[in-house]
Amino acid sequence: MPTEEELAASLEVSRATVRDAIKVLSGKGLVRTARRYGTRVRPVEEWSLLDGDVITWHEPSHPRIKRIFAETTELRTLIEPAAAEMSARRATDEQVQELLAAAYAIHPSELDVEALFAADCQFHVTLFDMTQNNVLRQMRQIILTMLRVSYEFGVVNPENDKVSREGHIAVAEAIAARDPEGARQAMAEMLELNRSIAADYWVGS
Repeated sequence: MPTEEELAASLEVSRATVRDAIKVLSGKGLVRTARRYGTRVRPVEEWSLLDGDVITWHEPSHPRIKRIFAETTELRTLIEPAAAEMSARRATDEQVQELLAAAYAIHPSELDVEALFAADCQFHVTLFDMTQNNVLRQMRQIILTMLRVSYEFGVVNPENDKVSREGHIAVAEAIAARDPEGARQAMAEMLELNRSIAADYWVGS
């Protein structure tokens, strides 16, 4: 990359601003800075690809978003059915009501994507809280980033199917019925929609 002085001049900002920006990029794994080494962009596989900022710095149409969508979908299919099964065993009655409310608040037919995204996020955050597993709870931000990718690439694309309201309700009702296997299966089926879209990436790549 150009030097701090060159970047400051080309961007018409102070060197302190450039220095602060480089620190942020370094902290997220995008660049590496060292004396006598300069500042260099690191390989993409070393970036913090589950960082919300890194995701939003991409244009939704960027080819990398499609790959991140495919890879995060694979991760979700491994984690979320197990989280649903665990939640069916451990959730409090209050949490079950919160999950049901979030599921019924999802209305894909409406044009308000922000409201849809908020309800979807509330559903998945509540689900991870319901596991009563503190390590899984700390994955909430990762799951929210995955959802952001899903919306950036999947939901806002008119060629793709919208969020499954029925799928979310099926998961919530299976958990409310204290049916661990039913909750796991319902979550797996709900994620199948994303998985089929993501599978197109691997076929075409």
